[in-house]
Amino acid sequence: MTMASRSRRRVFGVIGATLAALFVMSVAAAPAHATLGPAQSVDIQLRSYSDSGGEYLVGRVVGTIQFDSGNTQYRLAVTICRQSSYTSPNMRIYVNGTPGPVYAGEDGVRRPHICGGHGLSNVVDGLFTYGGTIVGISVTIEGIHFDGSTARTVSKGRYYDNPFN
Repeated sequence: MTMASRSRRRVFGVIGATLAALFVMSVAAAPAHATLGPAQSVDIQLRSYSDSGGEYLVGRVVGTIQFDSGNTQYRLAVTICRQSSYTSPNMRIYVNGTPGPVYAGEDGVRRPHICGGHGLSNVVDGLFTYGGTIVGISVTIEGIHFDGSTARTVSKGRYYDNPFN
């Protein structure tokens, strides 16, 4: 056998072994990925009442929240509505009771079909990761309402339980 024949055999042998290894790796089971559970409805209407008994819609958070089966992520897709709040209402997220991010402001897109009135609003839509097991999440909204010359800060929240734990 010539030197060239031996070299070709070695090269083809290495190529064959590499292809076999790649084939085995490609058919091996992929690791399981966490999946999002069913969407839970988020609808928090913030109200204020005047001294004379009048009701005012101050702000609203509306959309959905979903938890992942791995217990470390949640998807939040909500619209934060400014109704009669003096400033843009703040929405805050609490994960397992720990304060998280605050969202405020308007994005310039009017959404009267969701918010009513002038439709000033902001959207939060994303998949968020937490550094531990998520037991539950609270969503709160806070706004300022004026009753005559008296400013009132009003807030309301709701707790969403993670169905995977």
